[in-house]
Amino acid sequence: MAKRALHLNSRHWVTLSLATTMLLSNGALAACPKSGIQLPAGNLERALIALGRQCKISVLVQTSSAASYNLPEKFLDSENGEFEPALQQLLQGSPFTYERVGPGAVAVLTREAEEEDTEALPAHTEEITVTGQSLTGSHLRHLQLDSYAPIDVLAQPELEITGAQTIAELLKFLPAVSGNSTSTSVSNGGNGTATVTLRGLPASNTLVLINGRRIVSNGFGGEAADLNTIPLSAVDRIEILKDGASAVYGSDAIAGVVNIILRKDFEGLSLNSYYGQAQQGDQQTESHHLTWGTNGERGHLMLSLAHYSQGALMSRDRELSASADNRPRGGTDQRSSASPDGFIALGDGQIVTNAESGGFRDWSQDDRYDYREYTSAVVPSQRQSGYLEGNLDLGDNTLAFVEAMGIRTAAKSTLAPTPVFTRFDNGDLTIAADHIYNPFGEDIVDVRKRVLELGPRIQKNRTDTWRLNAGLKGMWDSWEWELTAAFHYTHATESLSNLINPHTLSLGLKGPDICNPEFDCVPTNLLGPSGSIDTAQLDFVRGQSKVEGATRMSSLTYITNGTLGSNGAGDVLAAAGVEFRRETIDFRSNDAMGLSFIGGHAAGSAEGLRMIGEAFAEISVPLAEDKVWLDGALRYSDYSDFGNTANPKLAIRWRPSPSLMIRASYATGFKAPTLVDMNQSGYQSQEYLFDPCTRSDADALPGCRGQADIARIQYLTEFGGNPNLQPETSDNRSLGLVWTPRRLQGFSATLDLFDIRQNDVIDTSPQYLIDRNAYAGLFTDRVMRDASGDITKIFATRLNIGAREVRGFDLALRYEHNSSEIGQLRWSFNSSHMQHYLNQAAPGSTVEDLAGTFVDAASGGAGSLPQWKANTGIYWHKGRWEGGYTIHYVSDLAESFTLDEKRVTRTINSWSSHDLQLAYALPLGLRFAVGIDNLLDREPPFAATAFNDNFDGRTYDLSGRYWYTTLAYNL
Repeated sequence: MAKRALHLNSRHWVTLSLATTMLLSNGALAACPKSGIQLPAGNLERALIALGRQCKISVLVQTSSAASYNLPEKFLDSENGEFEPALQQLLQGSPFTYERVGPGAVAVLTREAEEEDTEALPAHTEEITVTGQSLTGSHLRHLQLDSYAPIDVLAQPELEITGAQTIAELLKFLPAVSGNSTSTSVSNGGNGTATVTLRGLPASNTLVLINGRRIVSNGFGGEAADLNTIPLSAVDRIEILKDGASAVYGSDAIAGVVNIILRKDFEGLSLNSYYGQAQQGDQQTESHHLTWGTNGERGHLMLSLAHYSQGALMSRDRELSASADNRPRGGTDQRSSASPDGFIALGDGQIVTNAESGGFRDWSQDDRYDYREYTSAVVPSQRQSGYLEGNLDLGDNTLAFVEAMGIRTAAKSTLAPTPVFTRFDNGDLTIAADHIYNPFGEDIVDVRKRVLELGPRIQKNRTDTWRLNAGLKGMWDSWEWELTAAFHYTHATESLSNLINPHTLSLGLKGPDICNPEFDCVPTNLLGPSGSIDTAQLDFVRGQSKVEGATRMSSLTYITNGTLGSNGAGDVLAAAGVEFRRETIDFRSNDAMGLSFIGGHAAGSAEGLRMIGEAFAEISVPLAEDKVWLDGALRYSDYSDFGNTANPKLAIRWRPSPSLMIRASYATGFKAPTLVDMNQSGYQSQEYLFDPCTRSDADALPGCRGQADIARIQYLTEFGGNPNLQPETSDNRSLGLVWTPRRLQGFSATLDLFDIRQNDVIDTSPQYLIDRNAYAGLFTDRVMRDASGDITKIFATRLNIGAREVRGFDLALRYEHNSSEIGQLRWSFNSSHMQHYLNQAAPGSTVEDLAGTFVDAASGGAGSLPQWKANTGIYWHKGRWEGGYTIHYVSDLAESFTLDEKRVTRTINSWSSHDLQLAYALPLGLRFAVGIDNLLDREPPFAATAFNDNFDGRTYDLSGRYWYTTLAYNL
C-alpha cells in the first residue's frame, strides 16, 4: 500500500506513536479496550504514546511541550471503546486540546497554537503512515513528513488481519514483489531460507534492514539476508521503499529497501496462538508467541519469545503437482530418463532396460520415472526465537539502548531417490566390459538409473543467527545523535543424505583387476532391475553431503541530524554520519575427493574478508514555504577488495495545491560483489537446461555437430567466483504524484513511475551460454561438446557482463468512511505495472524484454515477471467486530519451450486468490479470529517449464483453501 504522512505547516510537529502507525486500523476512533486504560504517572508524551497504541490511533503532538508537561497516574474510562472520550479525559485540566486531522489521526496542540495557527492542521492526509522517526530512505527527521519516494507500510493490525505468520508469507503477494524470491515453498533448489525480490531483480538487489540498520547475510552464500531469521511476532511494522537508496544506505539498495521495524516501548503482556490447516488435511501450521514489557522511571525493557512450526505438503497430494508428465496439459514429459530398471545405451546405438520377465527389452519413453511421488512441495520447518530490547536514561539528554536477538531455524525436505547418469555425472563411471554384473561384454558408457534402494534423499537445513546492537543516543541542542555498535553472526548447515559417492562408485564399476572384494571394493550393479543393489553395495557407494557456512558482520555507526538554520521558506534539515564495517564469510562443503556427490547440490567453498568505510550526508532545503523542497544525499563507500564508489541522490517535492503533491528523484546506486561472488571455488552441479542441438534440425545450427541426445534434461555445469569482479551499477529515476481531494474526504490516490537501469550485472547463466553456443557458435571455450555433439560440461563462472532496465509504475487508491451506523469502512487498491524488463546477458547479445514472461530459476531465468500484479480489499471495524476481505491478482505470463521439436510459446493463465478474516474482541483483553486463505480453492496456473511441481512456487500458492484461527490475550 502507498504510504501516507500527515502534512503539517508547523515546524515543531512530529508523530509520537510509532507502534500506532497502523495501516489497517489507523482510522478506527472506536478501538479502545472497553475495560478502560490505566496510564502510569509521567509526562504527556509518554501517556499519548500509550493511549494511541492501545486505541490504534496515530497521534501527533508538539514534543517539546508534551514532554515537559507531567501528569499523575490516570485511569481512562472507555466503556464504549471510543477514543475521543478517553482523550478528552486525559487532556482535561491541561493547556492542551486536540483536532482530528484525518480518519485515523488526531493532533494534540496547545490552546495557544490552536488560536494562532489554525491552518497548521489541514483536514486531509496524503500518505498512509505517520511516524516521528525518519522514514525509510532518509536519515532526516522530515518535519513535513512527506517522503520523496514511494513507501509501502505493513503494520501490526495488517499482520493480524492477514493471518500471516512469516515475513516471507506477508511479502509474497505485494505488487512490487516478483521474480525469484525464495521461501519454504521452494523444495528442490531451496535451502530453508527466505528472501524478497523487489521489481523482479535478484534478492541481492534489495537491501533488508532491521530498525534502519544493515544486518548479516545468510550463512549459505551470503548474497542476501534470510527473512526466516526475523520473527514476525517481534515486528511492529515493515516499511518498503520502492526506489534506489544507495546514497542513503550503501550497497544492495538498487531495487529498494525493506526496513523491518521491531516492537519497542511495549508495556504489558501479550500472548498469541495460531493454528492453520489446508482443507485437504495437510500443511498444519502453528505458532505461539509471548511479549512482555515494562516501563520504569529511567528506562524500558521488553522480551519477545516465539515458536513456529509448519507442516509438509507433498507434491503427490495435489492434482497439479502429482506428476511430471505434462503432456495431457499441453506441456512436455519431464519425467526422468533415469528409471529404476535402467536406461542402458549399447555400443550399436540400441537402448535397453530390464524386462519384468527377465532379460532386457527396448527402452521407451513410457519407462521414464515420475519422481513426484517422493518430493515435498512445501518444506516442513520450525523456528524458535527470542528478542530482547531495552533502554536506560543516563541523564543529560543521553539514552543507552540495546537490541539482542537469537533465532534457530530448521527445515527438512524430501527429494526423490538419487539418479545416476554415468556418462554425465562426476568422475569416470564407465562400466567395464569384464565387470561381474555386465552381461553385454562391452564397456557401457551411458547408464541412467534411479537407485530406489537408497530411499528418498533427505535434506536438512539448520541456521543459528545472533544479532546484538548496542549504543547511545541523545540530543545536543537541536541536533540528535546516535552511536551504534553491531555484532551479527549466522551459522548454517545443510546435509543431504542417501547420495552416491562418485569416487567409490567409480571403483565399484571397474573390472575385477581393480575392484577386488579382497581389497574392500564392492562391485556395484547398475545394470540389474530395481532391487538388485544389495545392502553391501549400498553401504559402499552411499554418501552424504554437508555444507557449512558462517557469516559475520561487525560495525560501528555514528549518525547525527538536525536543523542547519532557516532560509525564510522554512528550516534547512541535515544529516550526516560515518560507518565502519567488517564482513567475513567461511563457506565449505565435504565434496568427495574434489567431486560433488551424485544427486546432491553443488556448493564449492568460499572464504573471504572485507573492510568497508563509508561517509554519508543528506540535506533538505525548502525553496518555497510549504510548497517546494529540494532534497539531496551523497554516500562515499570504500571497499578493501574492489575500491571505492560515490553515489548521489537528488529529489524535489512540489505542492502546487493543498490537495496535490508532485515528487521526482534521480539517484545512482551500486551492488558490491558478494564475498561468495569473488571468493567461491569452482564447483559442479547437474543443472536442468535445454540444449537446442537436441532438435531434429540441429545440423542447421552453427554450434551443433549433429543432433544431440534428446532424452537429456540435466547437464554438468561448473560454477565459480571471480576475484576481479566490479560492482554492479545503476541509475534510478522516479516521478510521482499524491492526490488527496478535499471535496472527497477520505480518498487518496498515488501514482509513481519508476525506471531502473543497471550495468555490469554479475551473471552466470548456463542456459544463455548454451543458447549462444548452439545458435551462434559462440562460447566454445565454455560449452564443451564431445564428438557426437553432446554437452559434456559447461563452465559458468561469474562475470560483469549483463545489463538490465526495468520500467513501470505503481498505482494506489484508497477510500475511508466512518459512521456510527456501519462503523469504519476502508477500501484499497494497490497495483504495480511492469512495462519493460529489458535484459542483455552480455555485450553484443540480443536485448530481451522479459516483462510478462516466466523463465524458471532452475534454468537460470528471472522467474515470473507479471506485467500486472495487484491487491484490492475492504476492511471493516465496528465495536468489537472487525473483518477483512482481500483479493490478490497476478496477470498472465508467457513461457517458451520445445514441443515436438518446435519452439512454442504458451500462456500461463492469470490467477487470483481471495482471503477472508473475521475477528471479535472478547472481554478481558481476549481477541478471537478465524480466517480462510484462498477462499475459492483456486489452484495455481500450470507452467510447462516450471521445475518444481508444475507451477512457480515463488509467485503462487499450492495449498488450496486454507483455514486458520488465532486467539490473543493482551493485558
